[in-house]
Amino acid sequence: MKALYTIFIVLVFAMSNILVAQAGRSAIDVHAGYLDPKDTEAGMVVRAMLTSSFDEAVDVGFGFDLFQKAYTKEAEVASQKSGDTQLTTYSTLVDYKRTIVPLYLSIKIKIPTIRSRSFGYFARASLSYQFLFSEEKNYEANKSESRKYQGFGWQAGGGVFYRVGSRSTLLAEALYNSGSVGRDVTKQSDQLPLTERVNLSGLGFRVGVELDIK
Repeated sequence: MKALYTIFIVLVFAMSNILVAQAGRSAIDVHAGYLDPKDTEAGMVVRAMLTSSFDEAVDVGFGFDLFQKAYTKEAEVASQKSGDTQLTTYSTLVDYKRTIVPLYLSIKIKIPTIRSRSFGYFARASLSYQFLFSEEKNYEANKSESRKYQGFGWQAGGGVFYRVGSRSTLLAEALYNSGSVGRDVTKQSDQLPLTERVNLSGLGFRVGVELDIK
């Protein structure tokens, strides 16, 4: 896994050098939106990406997302009625703080409308290497733990764009993120290898702006 991660990082830097050297138009793509991963609670996600035009219809780029969510796992321990009010008591079992950071290589295809090249549709596909940093405070076991997971994934999305200025474009996108990250939990050679996995697949959306820098 570490070797694959190293290869992916080398590809990201190689792609960045190619984009800078060969780009006809370069832009910074900044988004904010919402993501609902399967094995963690939904929350806000932001993205920053450097893109470059291959031609009038195709952009390629690299960048990263940042998703962070703090939430609590609770259990109901008592319920009673006081007058007309229903009172429920909960016990806090675990506090979570989860941070997801995917690194992306991406390609975007733009399809302008017939009437105007300033407005149209686009489709995007990305290959990613995803990290999950999980901080957990378990009140039942009276312990705190930090865990790091990683693994490959991909993302697909589509949406609309509208060029509002000579160097700025608004975008809105619906997306699906697919990814499963894991970590090894056994190190002894006389034990069967065990791996913890967290499913980060889920739907989301985002809106943002693309700013030309070259």
